[in-house]
Amino acid sequence: MRRIAVPLLLLLVACAPRATEPQTNTTLIQGPVGFYPAQPGLDWIYLPPRAAIGEPPVRLSVMGPTTFEGQPAIRYRLSGRGLERSYYRQVDASGVRLLGMEDFDRLQVTRYTPPIQEYPPQASLVVGARWGGQTREVIELRAGNNITRVIDRVLDYTYTVLGKSNVTVPAGSFEVFRINWEVRDPRNPTLRENFELWFFPGVGEIFSSVNFGEQGGLSLIDRNFR
Repeated sequence: MRRIAVPLLLLLVACAPRATEPQTNTTLIQGPVGFYPAQPGLDWIYLPPRAAIGEPPVRLSVMGPTTFEGQPAIRYRLSGRGLERSYYRQVDASGVRLLGMEDFDRLQVTRYTPPIQEYPPQASLVVGARWGGQTREVIELRAGNNITRVIDRVLDYTYTVLGKSNVTVPAGSFEVFRINWEVRDPRNPTLRENFELWFFPGVGEIFSSVNFGEQGGLSLIDRNFR
């Protein structure tokens, strides 16, 4: 299966050394945080499955309400192990939508028009569910007043809930929804990528292969809410 190519320029940006070790948030948040957690101050700690406990982790944090390209959004920060990325999402009764991303202090900005529907309404997340659509992906490199557009393309995507499974990760045992996310280039159907997600309501993603796929993805090892 061929993968959707990423330009060399973006790979060079992604490989640039950065000081991105996540800071520790020791505040424990008690009580329900919603089916799709989006409360400011929430933290999730991840490691690749083959990494040893104690190695530098990856931290996902809800930073709070903001705007992205003029639209209201919630900012999620993913940092650690050389990665520094902000995701901009909208979370409401219609589910979770990804507006775009910023990498390395807004040096690289990605926009999705319309937003990617990452998760459906709560009642629609059931075994066998499928959702998806088509989006225009624009990626730009921004340095001061200089903006260089390096990608402008249309992508098709489909999410499929394959089933439910009992899994155990360092953060505990969960009965997760196992979700496959497929991204395709409609101009060339042989160009596609597949990602695996394990989602547990009220906690979030227990495992994801979207980032650090070459190391087996990311598994949840801790969180600051119960």
